[in-house]
Amino acid sequence: MKKIFFPVLLAVATQNLFSQYLIVGKDSISVKDYIRDNKYGLENSGTEKSVNATIDFLLLQQLAKEKKADTLNFFVNTVNQRLSEIREQKFYPKSVIDPLLTDFVASNQKEVQVLLFLKEKNADDKTDYKSLYNQVKTGKMTMEDFLAKNSTPETSKAFYVKPGMLDYELYQQVKNTPVNSYTSFIDKGNVVGFAKVVNTRPSLGYMIFGTLAIPKDDNYEATKSKIYKELESGKKFQAVVKDFGASEEEKNSGGAVMGSPILPDEVYNALKGQTKDFYTKEPILFNDKYFIFNIYSIEPYTLTDANRRFFQKELLATSYGDEAAKRLVRWLKTQEKFVETADFAEIKKSYQSYLNVKNPKAVLFSYGANKVTYEDLKKAIDSQYKNLEQIPTTQWSDLLNFQADQYIIGVYAKNFQNLPDVKPELNELKKNLFSEYIFSEYLKDELKNNPQLFTDYYNENKSKFIWEKRAESRAVVISNPALVKEIEKEVKDPKKWDALKEKYKNKVNDKNQVLVHFEQGKIQESADIFKKYNVPFKKGVFLTKIADRDVVVAIDDLLPEQQMTLEESKEDMNDAVTEKLLQKTIAAQRAKTKVEIQPAFMAELNKNFKK
Repeated sequence: MKKIFFPVLLAVATQNLFSQYLIVGKDSISVKDYIRDNKYGLENSGTEKSVNATIDFLLLQQLAKEKKADTLNFFVNTVNQRLSEIREQKFYPKSVIDPLLTDFVASNQKEVQVLLFLKEKNADDKTDYKSLYNQVKTGKMTMEDFLAKNSTPETSKAFYVKPGMLDYELYQQVKNTPVNSYTSFIDKGNVVGFAKVVNTRPSLGYMIFGTLAIPKDDNYEATKSKIYKELESGKKFQAVVKDFGASEEEKNSGGAVMGSPILPDEVYNALKGQTKDFYTKEPILFNDKYFIFNIYSIEPYTLTDANRRFFQKELLATSYGDEAAKRLVRWLKTQEKFVETADFAEIKKSYQSYLNVKNPKAVLFSYGANKVTYEDLKKAIDSQYKNLEQIPTTQWSDLLNFQADQYIIGVYAKNFQNLPDVKPELNELKKNLFSEYIFSEYLKDELKNNPQLFTDYYNENKSKFIWEKRAESRAVVISNPALVKEIEKEVKDPKKWDALKEKYKNKVNDKNQVLVHFEQGKIQESADIFKKYNVPFKKGVFLTKIADRDVVVAIDDLLPEQQMTLEESKEDMNDAVTEKLLQKTIAAQRAKTKVEIQPAFMAELNKNFKK
């Protein structure tokens, strides 16, 4: 007996373990998950009501799916918009993006002025730039002389840079190079260069500013005077631009300049230390126009929870975004095993090796369960590039590595919505949208297309749709007490009603309030005008006060209780008819759907939540 006792118990325990489910059609919920997600309902409504509500909910969800609600524009657009927002927030894991974001924001606190030499080399250029760099760095030649001989006048001038304006690796050198010193020499095969750091200055923060241009002509002084008079009166800069802007675009945008660009010295010095809504007290001349600058907003380059999303978006729009992608690929390779084959190493040697591959179906690399063959890679490359034979051999390997990295990011992007911290949020949104479809679309359409539902309910429940005693009334709400007696006299004669309304049409008092407001209709005996404001329920003209307004009420006739017509009762019966249709819909859905509440499921709920 001892030999079979334990296996029997184990079998019973196992059966109980796998019988703790609520099954509705294709949906199944374990008791553990149900308790986690429905604790409030279980505690406040009890187990049976809570479970039945869940069954009804799932049946309606399945009906919405059957009706293909998830293909409707409102559904698709809402999901895509939310997915886009989640991508913006979570596409880059915190371990990847946070160090880069911290560096980006901190580095933005300083602007660095550089003299920069960058040149794309070609086969005909035999200049030994590394040797010239050494001469500059050792002081045998000035950077200015070097640029004069090897660059254009436009690119020979010093300029300020911020994070993301230069190649990421070059900028990292620039920001850490002392003033009057040089970065190391850059040689990437087809590109050579280096930079000299000339100066630094504190950043003014992420600034959105506006400009208003004034032409440098004979009318300049007069226009300037008018503009400053408006600004000094307290008129907002945006409104002034609306009046004086040179183009419709400028007028509509308030002259706003977004993206916090590097400012010329004159503007930088004028705005330095200033705050929101400051405007330059003298226009600044650029070429043939003067400009007035206004600060719309300043966001200090200090990372907070409130601005994290904004600065991350800014980062990704710069060369820091390329670095973020590289770091993401490195991180992804640690999450899903990435393996390169000998065939991939072979075709990376040269373009000729790529062309002369022996086995087109050879796997080049794998990423998790994904495998990429030579045919896959060639199809992707041939669709993106032309004249591949012109790519230098030194860059060929980089191109293929880049393709592999892009493939990895592509796989990640495709599967992003199924990630553990993304999928539940999207599923919850979809549940809400399915419910919205049922109540905002499906039920309303069913009512619209089946007017007999209202007729049937009306005929079955006529006693619910009775007009109580009502008064045919006219009311006048008066803002000026001096008019009360005159209007009270006119109201007594119903024939003068239309003329009285015309007399006071569109008139207001000294507070810009409607001088006299008119209302007309049938009022039930239980209305506030009779119960709260002491107007008697009888024929005649009566005076009362509501809030601070005098009100003249004329009761022209009294109506007995009456049966509402079908049309009159529709508004009152809408909720009841909708509820009846809802229950009928649920019953029909339940009749064709397998619903199983396993005994162990209810037993576990009743053990903890039975009322």
